[in-house]
Amino acid sequence: MLLREIEEYSKQQESLLPRYNPEVLIFDTPEAVGAFAALRVIEQVRTKPDSILTLPTGNTPIAMYQHITEGYKQGIVDFSRVTIFNLDEYCPIQQAHPNSYAAFMRRHLIDHVPILAWHIPNGEAPSPEAEAKRYRYLLEQHQPIDLAVLGIGPSTTCHIGFNEMGSAIDSVVRYVSLHPETKQENAKAFANPEEIPKGALTQGIADILRAENILVIAKGMSKAWGMNRTLKGTISSEAPSSFLRLHPNVTFALDQEAAMYIK
Repeated sequence: MLLREIEEYSKQQESLLPRYNPEVLIFDTPEAVGAFAALRVIEQVRTKPDSILTLPTGNTPIAMYQHITEGYKQGIVDFSRVTIFNLDEYCPIQQAHPNSYAAFMRRHLIDHVPILAWHIPNGEAPSPEAEAKRYRYLLEQHQPIDLAVLGIGPSTTCHIGFNEMGSAIDSVVRYVSLHPETKQENAKAFANPEEIPKGALTQGIADILRAENILVIAKGMSKAWGMNRTLKGTISSEAPSSFLRLHPNVTFALDQEAAMYIK
């Protein structure tokens, strides 16, 4: 999606209308969603070996990373010319913290598959604003991203990356405060829930929409309301994921539970 299109949308005062009908694929099992997502990434890299990818973290993409790793071990795909940008990172958090997204990526992909370059916001940077500016500049040098893989926030948040409710369509890499629902859900992954950071560094909506292709993966009942709101509700900053319906090349890969309200 061109930057000028995003800027034009940002100037519109009235409700935005869907411009495209995204592809929605519904799979019988969560495992099938992970396998499909991995195949989509592998196909992208095999078609364009020097692809630039935006990749997510969290429970949803773990199966995708397992299949990608297996594909590499079997010699199906070579990531040695690929550049990866992560969507986001908690802030503040030490990079070595087991719940940091830097540690997540090493655990599930980076330590297993040779990659040309991997970039993620530094959650322990002394100045979040300066780090956001650094990451924003680095991402800008690599636009457009060939394929962005996204999850969607829990419950009613409808966030993509950490673009919480109220995020504008022309938002770029920045520091954000986590929505209470996001904190409540994500704190479950921490041994001490009180340790969860209050904020995060995230790619903005505009950064995501500039990707050539976008794949959204969602599993489980906790994502069902959000998927319904994303695909059938009005397009606005009240549901940041709804902005995806303005992009020409978006695929949603859902399991039966995540799709229960859109069938």
